[in-house]
Amino acid sequence: MLVKYFTLYLYAVLVLLADASKAIRKCPLECSCNLDEYLRYQTICTKGGLNKFPFESIDPEVQVIIIQGPRNSVTTGNSLRKFPKLEVIRITDSNVPVIGAESLWGLQHLKILDFSKNNISLIMQKDFRGQNNLLELDLSKNKIINIASSTFCNLTELRRLSLADNSIGELVQRIFFMLSKLKYLDLSGNPLQDLPPDVFRDVPQLKIFKCRNCQLKKINPQLYNLLPQLAELDLGRNEFKFLDKDEFRDVKHLTKVLLDGNQLSVAVDELFRMQKSLKHLDLSYNRLAKVPNNSFLSLTNLTFLDLSYNKLVRLEPQSVRRLNNLRTLNISGNIHMDLHEIRETFELLPHLTHLSIADMGVLPVGLLVPFKNLRYLNISGNHLDSMSLQVIEPCQELEFLDLSRNQLYGINAEIVLRIQAIRNVRLDNNPLICDECHMGRLIDVIRQLQWKWDTYPICFLPKTLRGAEITDLDANGLDSCLEYITDEEQNAASTSHNFLERGDLNTLAILGGIILVLIVTIIISLALCFSKRRARYYTREDNLNSSEDKCLEKNLEVKATIVAQGNGKINTCMTLSKSNKTHASTLSGNGLETLAEEPLNVVTTPTTTTNGGTNEINFKFPIDDRVCTIDDLIIVPPAPPPPVKSVSLTQQGSEFTNIRNSSNSNSISNSNNLGLMYSTTPRNCGNTTARAAVAAAATLIPPGAPSDIGTPNSLTTTPLTPARSPLPPEAIVMVLPSPTALIEQQQQQQQHKQQQQQNHPTQQHQRQPQQHLLHLTTLEPLVSVN
Repeated sequence: MLVKYFTLYLYAVLVLLADASKAIRKCPLECSCNLDEYLRYQTICTKGGLNKFPFESIDPEVQVIIIQGPRNSVTTGNSLRKFPKLEVIRITDSNVPVIGAESLWGLQHLKILDFSKNNISLIMQKDFRGQNNLLELDLSKNKIINIASSTFCNLTELRRLSLADNSIGELVQRIFFMLSKLKYLDLSGNPLQDLPPDVFRDVPQLKIFKCRNCQLKKINPQLYNLLPQLAELDLGRNEFKFLDKDEFRDVKHLTKVLLDGNQLSVAVDELFRMQKSLKHLDLSYNRLAKVPNNSFLSLTNLTFLDLSYNKLVRLEPQSVRRLNNLRTLNISGNIHMDLHEIRETFELLPHLTHLSIADMGVLPVGLLVPFKNLRYLNISGNHLDSMSLQVIEPCQELEFLDLSRNQLYGINAEIVLRIQAIRNVRLDNNPLICDECHMGRLIDVIRQLQWKWDTYPICFLPKTLRGAEITDLDANGLDSCLEYITDEEQNAASTSHNFLERGDLNTLAILGGIILVLIVTIIISLALCFSKRRARYYTREDNLNSSEDKCLEKNLEVKATIVAQGNGKINTCMTLSKSNKTHASTLSGNGLETLAEEPLNVVTTPTTTTNGGTNEINFKFPIDDRVCTIDDLIIVPPAPPPPVKSVSLTQQGSEFTNIRNSSNSNSISNSNNLGLMYSTTPRNCGNTTARAAVAAAATLIPPGAPSDIGTPNSLTTTPLTPARSPLPPEAIVMVLPSPTALIEQQQQQQQHKQQQQQNHPTQQHQRQPQQHLLHLTTLEPLVSVN
């Protein structure tokens, strides 16, 4: 006892001496300077907002420097080399970008280096040169991506290394070279999908290994063979679905294993048969549906078992019969488990001191009878009301009781007597009615307690007291007794449902997905219908057969073909094709010039005149804009119209001859009252599209126009007809020749050629054969189509 008092006295004297010497020692204004628990002089700067470290104002004899953010933005440089007695450096949350090649040079007494929560993205071997005595290195929560081999080779005495919460995606060979004394390694929070066993050959004395939340799906068992001294293994929050029976065969000294947050569906029989020293096992938040009878058979020293939030239906008595030293059991969140059947299992665990049965549903009376020595009890989220609290009566030694997230309106006098003996009670998130009959007794008891609870109950009703702690209330000023009124806010106060495990969220997600798919389908269907309605192509025969106006797409080429067969028949066809080019052509020498801005494209095929041959002339001309056409333009007038001279193209050498329109059984020539004239052979052209194209190429002669065509602006190149009145520039008449006229034309053409050869035997025809041309001016749209 005297030694204890003497030690305290000596410590007080030293503190006073330190305070007295503070005026002599240098200390920055924004920092504090004192002695730590090991009587080392330290400087602590935690205000944050520093743009530059105040190293100039720090005493050179300082042994501990602690600089923390937030909102620091500084670099260390070579400033730390001014303090040769430094043993601890903690510069955290300060946006340090790099350690620096010579920042730690000469600090031979440095034991702990903490650069966590910074912006360090690269570390190099030269950053730790001369740090042979360093014991702890913390580089967690930085931005490190890659670490080269032998980076830590200068840290031969290192015991603890933390690289957690970085972006390290791969562990290269010999990354831990020369770290043979390393005991603690934390790689948690890195995207490591594989742990190569050879990497751990350099750390044979490793005892604590953490690789939590690292995207691991499996581990090569050879890794455990290289870590025979491993005592604590944390592989929680990974993606393990199955563990082999011999998974942990080579690590016989394990005392703590964390496998929570994985996807394990079964606990394999005798998985831990070699782990007789295991004391702490966490299998929570997996998918365990069953615990086999022999899973924990060898775990006679197990003291902590967490099976919470799985899918267990039963916990068989045989599975826990050898757990004689078990003190803590957590089975919360297994909503499918029948608590009436677990009573037999609980009777095999009478020595439990900590029990969690949260989010399980209604607790049967007598469930906790076997636990006479229970110290900690969590029964939150079980829909408990004032009557259901009788379940805690057998537990006379409780020190902590969690009753949060239930349906408690108040605490009666009997339960208050039990509660006043418990050191810490949680009653938050209950719809408590703060009146005299529901909470009056508890308010009086809480004022007399010798200890404080971590959290105090909060009133839900009446509304005037909602949100107030009961410690702020006066029991004498409360209402006598209020009736509980159920409203929507009650559900907000009590969140006892295990929503995720009951599958409600999955159901809502499925319904939401179905609704989303339906909405997307409707939108796509409407879009397709609208696009089809907008993009109408008028080459469809079924639509062109109607009496409505049809429109040709812009930049379509109309191809007219005149075929003269050897049997004296003439077939006239017109087709449509897409054109991307326009050509300007002028036929000089013959007097035929274009009258439109975009002239016609002419395609001439060889002409043969034999008994079985054909004469074919292909005409192509662009249509600048969409032109509405009428499918049925053949109108037989009641009386024959006055004769109209029209232009037909027949070649005699280089001269053009006017051939009058003639009708026969194969060629139909008609004109309406407006002077619309065209010639076509429906039988041979064969479809409505061709007839529509012919109609599009035809010209409407305005009312009152002369019946004869004889103006210089027309297509006629020779004065074959007198010019009586000028024809409008946009008016064009197309009349295709009749079979008789074409045969006569061919005969005259042959006679003319023979005559020329007799009269001019030596003269050769220098020009290419004249093309059969039909020039059509651009038609203005009859109807504007949007």
